[in-house]
Amino acid sequence: MDSITSIKLLISGVIIGIVLFQTSLSAPIVFKFLKPDQSKIYIRKIFPKIFTLMFLLGVGFLSLHFLAENQPLTSLITALITVCFSLVCYLMIPATNKARDEGNDKKFKLLHRLSVIFTMIVFFINIIWVFI
Repeated sequence: MDSITSIKLLISGVIIGIVLFQTSLSAPIVFKFLKPDQSKIYIRKIFPKIFTLMFLLGVGFLSLHFLAENQPLTSLITALITVCFSLVCYLMIPATNKARDEGNDKKFKLLHRLSVIFTMIVFFINIIWVFI
């Protein structure tokens, strides 16, 4: 395995770790132990940072893909999905927050569901790209 592939694997591992940390540790603790007004502040501060970090890691992954020769197509697809879906999730944040604030549960649930689906796709593609 070359060093470029090793770095891309490390980037994928960090992305996987971010998603696992947020979904299995951070969010459950926040919603269990903080009051709604406190959890709202935390969630609205952490998610822009999470999606920005995933986007930047995806850009790094994409850059590395083009630095080395004979990189597999799965590497390119993983990088593009990570970049695009993280950016879309980031850009949906204001509309998601507005829907929640206005009590528009239907719109909030749709946007939140899309965000979760996109994040899970990024999560799983970063797990499996090397095996395909």
